[in-house]
Amino acid sequence: MAGELNLKISLIRDALNAIHINPQPQLMYALLEATVAGTPITNTQMPLNLCLVLDRSGSMSGDKIKNLRDAVHALIDLLQPTDYLSIVLFDDQVETPVASQPATNPAQLHAIVSAIQERGGTQISLGLRQGLAEIARHADPNHISKIVMLTDGNSWGDEAECLALAQQAAQNNAPIIALGLGLPQAIAAPGLPLLGGAMDDWNHLLLDNLARASDGASDLIDAPSKIAQVFQAVVKTAHATVIRNAELVLRLPAEVTPRQVWQVSPLIQNLTARALSAREAQVTLGDIDKQTGKAVLVELALPPKPAGKMRIAQAQVTYTVPAAPNPTEPQSERVDVIVEYGVESPLNPHVANVIERLSAHKLQTRALQDAAAGNVNGATQKLKQAATQLLNLGEADLAHAALQEAQNLAQQGKMSAAGTKRLNYGTRKLTVSL
Repeated sequence: MAGELNLKISLIRDALNAIHINPQPQLMYALLEATVAGTPITNTQMPLNLCLVLDRSGSMSGDKIKNLRDAVHALIDLLQPTDYLSIVLFDDQVETPVASQPATNPAQLHAIVSAIQERGGTQISLGLRQGLAEIARHADPNHISKIVMLTDGNSWGDEAECLALAQQAAQNNAPIIALGLGLPQAIAAPGLPLLGGAMDDWNHLLLDNLARASDGASDLIDAPSKIAQVFQAVVKTAHATVIRNAELVLRLPAEVTPRQVWQVSPLIQNLTARALSAREAQVTLGDIDKQTGKAVLVELALPPKPAGKMRIAQAQVTYTVPAAPNPTEPQSERVDVIVEYGVESPLNPHVANVIERLSAHKLQTRALQDAAAGNVNGATQKLKQAATQLLNLGEADLAHAALQEAQNLAQQGKMSAAGTKRLNYGTRKLTVSL
C-alpha cells in the first residue's frame, strides 16, 4: 500500500530568468526530502535484530571498558521481548558471550555484560565475520537488522577482508554502524578533552569505508562517557525505522545536466560518483526512520528557455514497509519537479541554509585532501575559509577546530589526527537539526 512516504521537493528558486534576460545555462539546486507519513502501519515500533561487535583489546582499559559495559547495560534496558540481541567481543581473538537470542532475559544479559574485561590486540575482521553470522540467525523482513561496531584502535593487515565483510553485510540488509572511540592526545584546542594515546588513533578511513560499503554510517565518540548516548540513539532510531530499501531515481530530460548529488540528512555524504549518469541520478536511501527521514541535494545545469514552465526532473522513490502485510512488496511515490522561466524569484531560505552548511563541509573536505597531497598553503586557506563560514553558521567549536588545524599546518606542516577526525565527523552533522 502506497502512502507511507512523503516526498517533498524544494528548489533554491521557483523561477529563473527567461532567455531574453539570461541567455546562459543556469544552476539549479533541488532539495528532495523523504519523510515517513503518519499512518497506522508506520506508527508501529519495529522489532530489532541487533548485533554489538565490541573491541575489548588492551587499549580499552580503565574508563573505556567501564563506560562500554554501562552503555550496553543501558541498551539492554531499551530492548523489547520481540528484539533479538547478540554480543561479539574481539581483540586478536573473537568471543560470542551472547549468541543471537530474544531479549527476554535481561537479568542474564546484564550478568554477562558485567563480566566483560579488556585484553589482547585488535583484529576487526574477526568481530565482523562473527557478527554477520549472528545477524544471519534471525534475519527476516519483519526485523530491522543492524551491526553496531565500536573500536578504539587500528586493525592491521585485514582491511581488505573487513571491506569484503561490509559488502556482505549490505547484501544481507544489515548495515554497519561503525564507531571510533576517543581522540589522540595531539589535539591542542583549549576546552577540548585530551583523551587516550596512540591507540586512540583509529583509522577513520576504514570505518568510513565499512559504513559506505554496508549502507550504514560511521561516527566519532570523542569521550567514553558518550558511548551510552550513542548506543541508545542507535536503538531508538532502529525501533523507529519503518521504511526499508528506499531507492531514489531522478529522471532528467535531455537538456538538463546533473552536476552533483549530496545526501544532506541525516548526515552529509557525497554521492556524486556512484549516483550520476547522463540522464538520471540513482541514490540509495536505505532505511528511513520516522524521526529524521532522508534528504538529498541535487545540483543541475538548466538550459536557457523562453518564459513558461518546464519539468526539469521526475523524482521517484521505491521502498518496502516491514510492518505491511507483504513486507517485501515494493511501494512507490513520484513527484514532478517544475521550474518557471520568467523573472528570477527570491532564494528559498531553507535550501540556501542547507547549501551554506554543505559548503562548509566541502571546504574542510578539500582542505583535508590538500593536506594529504602536501599542498599546505591550499589546505590552510580552505580551513580559514571554512572557519569563517562555520562562525557565520553559529558553529563556534568547529570553527575553532578549523583555525587550530590551520595553525598546525603553518607550524608543523600537517594536521593533527584528532583535528582531522573532529572536523571530518563534525561537519557531516551540520545539517542534522535542519
